[in-house]
Amino acid sequence: MPVVAGVVRLSGLASSGAVTPENVRFVAMRATVALHIVCASLSCAIGAFQFDSVLRQHLPCLHRISGRLVAPCGIVAALTGLWMAADHAMPAELQGRLLYRVRIVVGLAMVLAVGVSIRAIAQCRVVQHRSWMVRAYALGQGAGTQVLLVLPVTVMAGTPTFIFRDVLMASAWALNVTFAGSITRPS
Repeated sequence: MPVVAGVVRLSGLASSGAVTPENVRFVAMRATVALHIVCASLSCAIGAFQFDSVLRQHLPCLHRISGRLVAPCGIVAALTGLWMAADHAMPAELQGRLLYRVRIVVGLAMVLAVGVSIRAIAQCRVVQHRSWMVRAYALGQGAGTQVLLVLPVTVMAGTPTFIFRDVLMASAWALNVTFAGSITRPS
């Protein structure tokens, strides 16, 4: 869903359509938004295949090459997400203080997770590398989980606003990180 939404957003940014209250924040940072969408989409789409043990074992060269694309894309997606969160004055119904703070923490945590993962693999610590990449990927997938949480609420009760929206959005990252933690713990 987020990749499809990103493609729609990119096509809207590429057209010379009118600036509306709904798109003004994206038009104001056209290059940053485009870079975020492209890098997040590549990181999420290609990153999913990085966790397939059959591909890793039988095509390790492909895993390394893909990883050299996924890791920087993940970092750029996180940094552009941080930039957009910090530089945009969003209306309170789209982002309150809680969501703003969570977005900052998530962006920083994702950069840290990818960085620690890169360092781990450079030191041949494969288990740590895998664990940190799972965490980074879980953070990067927050937008997809947000759709799964917010869409049913929107259908049943209308678009959530203010603190309820912030809590739903933040919960998506919390769920993903909790899940990532449960699958990266040693047995």
